[in-house]
Amino acid sequence: MNVVKDEHILSEEEAIKEQLEELMARVTQLHKGIPCLKQCSRLSSLLQKMYEIREGLNKLEQGLLQTHLKCCISPNIKVPGEVVLALSKLSEKRHGAIIVIEQEDNLDEHLQGGAVIEAAVSAPILENIFYPGSPLHDGAVIIRGLNIRKASVLLPLTLNTSELEALGLGSRHCAALGLSQVSDALIIVVSEEKGWISMVLGGQLYPNLGTFALLEKLGNGIEKENK
Repeated sequence: MNVVKDEHILSEEEAIKEQLEELMARVTQLHKGIPCLKQCSRLSSLLQKMYEIREGLNKLEQGLLQTHLKCCISPNIKVPGEVVLALSKLSEKRHGAIIVIEQEDNLDEHLQGGAVIEAAVSAPILENIFYPGSPLHDGAVIIRGLNIRKASVLLPLTLNTSELEALGLGSRHCAALGLSQVSDALIIVVSEEKGWISMVLGGQLYPNLGTFALLEKLGNGIEKENK
């Protein structure tokens, strides 16, 4: 059984490497075209190539996150692609966020307040919810399946804050850790101060798991293999 699993992971790894190599080739090609910016026709072509690269990165990021969950955290948990897209943009802008992905446990007894949303998971909706100054940006978003159930929800705080303090992480991470200690929910947090994307599951914090960092590490690995 483990042999089959390992072969599947290796297959995914090769697919990710192929995607990354293709994107790196596109970026190299784009770099070569930069001197031609004064030619309007070439500029239009370069913009199209940038759009295609961005779309490719989005797809690669989703795949990397799912593979990371499968290999390092839990093989049974998947994060909707729209959540990954939202996390990337929230992290880039350093807009703090806390997203709870419900699993088997019913979370109602652990949640306080919040506004009912009942909408399909959407990156624009999540970005708007956590936009600074939005009436719903404080508190957590609760996702069940492919639907956003509620926003601006208060979560129970953990009493064990020593690890968070050592990392310079605040109240959002305290709330995420608190809920994970009483449920099987996966909680994803974007740090407003650092831009970190962290995950909390089963009372365990996985800090700074932004998939762009994983992408950079994978790219460095390919460069070393080719030398």
